[in-house]
Amino acid sequence: MAHHATRSAPRPATDATTASGTCDCDGRGTCRSCGQRRAHAWRLVETEGLSPERAAERMRLTPDRVRLLVEQERDKRELEKHKRNRIRTDTARQFVDYALAHDPDTTLAELAHFLDMRPIDLKRQLGYEPGKNGKTQQHVDVTTASRIVIALGRAPHELDGC
Repeated sequence: MAHHATRSAPRPATDATTASGTCDCDGRGTCRSCGQRRAHAWRLVETEGLSPERAAERMRLTPDRVRLLVEQERDKRELEKHKRNRIRTDTARQFVDYALAHDPDTTLAELAHFLDMRPIDLKRQLGYEPGKNGKTQQHVDVTTASRIVIALGRAPHELDGC
């Protein structure tokens, strides 16, 4: 039977992590441990309302290190807000609606066939029809939106202008 350590005593710093909370990723903060530590510090300070000093005690780090981790996580979350990995379905639908209105040979079924999708799946992804959960999709991923506009003979960068 395996022997498991108890959680009664605080864990010592691992080989990869020193007592100050730095690791072997050369201070870039790119390793999984740094990411988890950043998120944990942010949750303690921003969500639970602990002071950096109290969070530092809990995490066995210095208050300055906790402040730095919280700031790094804030920056990361701010950048995530501006990341364009999704596009609103109404933006993608503008291209489809224009093509349907101006080209009598274009149909949703034909577009779905070209994209190797079922027509109902295309309608759901573009928000024409509600999904299986009854909700209408509000966003489509960039890859799918790009494939759709390419199929319509347009360039994916045109999605940025909408």
